[in-house]
Amino acid sequence: MGAVDIGHPGLGLSDLEGFFDSFSGVSPLLVSDYDGTLAPFRRERDEAVPLEETKRLLRRIVETGGEFILLTGREASEAASLLGVPAEIWGCHGWQRRSPGGDTVTVPLSAAEERALLLLPDLFRAFPPDAVERKPVSAALHWRERPDVLEQYRKIEEVLLERASQSGLERLPFDQGVEFRLPSCTKGEAMKRILAARSFRDPVCYLGDDVTDEDAFRVLDGRGAGILVSALPAVSAAGVRILPEEVPEFLRRWLGALTAGRRGTP
Repeated sequence: MGAVDIGHPGLGLSDLEGFFDSFSGVSPLLVSDYDGTLAPFRRERDEAVPLEETKRLLRRIVETGGEFILLTGREASEAASLLGVPAEIWGCHGWQRRSPGGDTVTVPLSAAEERALLLLPDLFRAFPPDAVERKPVSAALHWRERPDVLEQYRKIEEVLLERASQSGLERLPFDQGVEFRLPSCTKGEAMKRILAARSFRDPVCYLGDDVTDEDAFRVLDGRGAGILVSALPAVSAAGVRILPEEVPEFLRRWLGALTAGRRGTP
């Protein structure tokens, strides 16, 4: 099940039975975003944790031998402590790759990319420190429940855009914030690397909720199921939309299909 033409996803959770039925004799891979997908948004980012039922089901999927990758804009170590499930984590939109045991490798950067990163420490210096998320290959400004931060950003937006463009950084707006990052560090590029290491016959699914996930949905087209997690209809490259409260039920069905598929393997 691939992505449909860009538009409103026309399928829902009840339409995934055929996808789950394909688990017999193969190695399905579940890839998911974190914030807004597995964990609800919070103004204080360190309070954004998954529901206990979500964590329990993810843990059972991993314990059953299922393959699960967390692909997030957060740093991998931070995401690991919040998730609370031993999993492979691709942090900073895939620039970091952290094993369940904690070993982390990163994607090499070019000299031009290293120079571009020199701008990041100063880019949001004028904003309140608690509104800024500084990461190794990007910097994000958050204004969830912070109208003062949004107003301040709008006043100097053009200046920031010009500085970022001159340095080789790109702007990525997201729900309640904006991020400036290296163009090579996207979830789409990460998904390409994930798919390159897998058999074409193995089902792959990606769960995401925001504009940062659209790159991954587009890359996944024809290779699996792109699932938008959203309370409201939205234009997306994903072919399926489920509600945030349906995520535990989706994981429950994934676990059931995984277990049944293992029993059906010769």
